[in-house]
Amino acid sequence: MRDMKVTAGGADEVRDFVAMLHDHSSRLVLHRYPDLGHIVEWENPSPIVKQVLGHARAGEMRVCWDLLTRVTGGSVLTGEAPEFAPPAGEPELYLHFLVTRVRFRQLSMAALVADARAEAARRGVRLLRTHCWTGEEGRVVREYEELGFTATLEFEELRADGSFWPGQVLQMRV
Repeated sequence: MRDMKVTAGGADEVRDFVAMLHDHSSRLVLHRYPDLGHIVEWENPSPIVKQVLGHARAGEMRVCWDLLTRVTGGSVLTGEAPEFAPPAGEPELYLHFLVTRVRFRQLSMAALVADARAEAARRGVRLLRTHCWTGEEGRVVREYEELGFTATLEFEELRADGSFWPGQVLQMRV
């Protein structure tokens, strides 16, 4: 993890962030954008690009860098959970869109989760939550558990094509 640095992300990192989302989740980014270099200037970007741009502009995007200053991962930290997560009943920090380049997955995930824990502690928040896909026999859920999260609620989210995306809400105490 010491080889990774996490900083606030902005419009300059949106291209890398959206590209990583595409590489890992065709559910979020339905097609590869041929000209991601200009997505910040698009008049009518896709909903996911709008969402990432909004988080970047709000100062909620975090970016992980390697020693060669390459973007290796990213996440979004907010005080609000998505609609499918039950109310926490206490202040929380919610980790959205944790995404990495495949080559740097473990180091980047660990660095971004450590950053989220530190930010929760800085804000005086004791609950950090996130969610992930439960496919591949729970492989991703186990990765989050290895980083200190505990699985809580399973859910299914209805996709635009009528199928369901299986997910898991996870939490950790800070």
